Amino acid sequence: MTHAQGEMLSAQARAGDASALRTLEKAAKSGDKTAENWLGIYYGVQKKYRKAVFWSRKAAIQGDPLAEFVMGEVYYYGNGVPKSDRTALYWYKLAVAQGYQGAQPMLTKVRQEIAAQAELRDHTQVVARTDEQPPAGTSSSTSVTPISDNKVVSTPAIKSTTPMAVTRPSSALLTAKEQNLLGYAYYSGQGKPKNYEKAVYWYRKAAAQGDASAENNLGVAYNYGNGVDKNFSRAVYWYRKAADQGNPSAQTNLGVAYYQGDGVKSSTTEALHWWTKAAKQGDARARSYLNVVKLTSRGTK
Repeated sequence: MTHAQGEMLSAQARAGDASALRTLEKAAKSGDKTAENWLGIYYGVQKKYRKAVFWSRKAAIQGDPLAEFVMGEVYYYGNGVPKSDRTALYWYKLAVAQGYQGAQPMLTKVRQEIAAQAELRDHTQVVARTDEQPPAGTSSSTSVTPISDNKVVSTPAIKSTTPMAVTRPSSALLTAKEQNLLGYAYYSGQGKPKNYEKAVYWYRKAAAQGDASAENNLGVAYNYGNGVDKNFSRAVYWYRKAADQGNPSAQTNLGVAYYQGDGVKSSTTEALHWWTKAAKQGDARARSYLNVVKLTSRGTK
């Protein structure tokens, strides 16, 4: 089966053509790696991530470069598997090595993020010396998929669950950027014990000063329900504030919200609008989403 045939059958199956889905499944079960790949993409669009991973992995193991790229995406975003930047890096490298240049932006992005995480660990050790301690919160153990520009995607906050008292006024020594970084340290568990409530506390302080990255990170927290109740509408509220300031990660996240209909009416046209703006700023995730839309032939609406 050619990729053009697999793409057509996958698109027809998504449109409700049961015959096309049976044809794709039959070819995939016979071991056709192209069919396996497009069946995986079909299930991924349906958000049936375990089935998507099963078929995409089979195709990737057979050396299909597009499937290798898809497996990189799976591990980068944690869809159906535990999120792992290093495993994502492995699959992106294979895809690029076999000539799929569409994986190059994400390969570069993940390499930069891994390097930045190491740098952040060093930075938070310095920031911690002026860390004001809010009251101890319950540390969440839920795993997250950050989606962010300078490392995180987080939470729209409008209602504060518990007033955070300060034990000393040292927060005045921290800039909004440092407050955001400290929030990320708590959010990711890098340099601080993972604690989503404390992360949200610091994100709020930075967002109150108009820090676009913190606004984006607040959006992520609301999107995943980490440190706050899950609320897609509030996630969109914070994504939009940051996106309007030109933050590319927030623009990408806002595009995802429109594409999936999370907190807003589903609109592929709006999703493409925001992804295009982010891609023009070099955002690798936005470029990846634009490529996926083209590959899956999902029309605008």
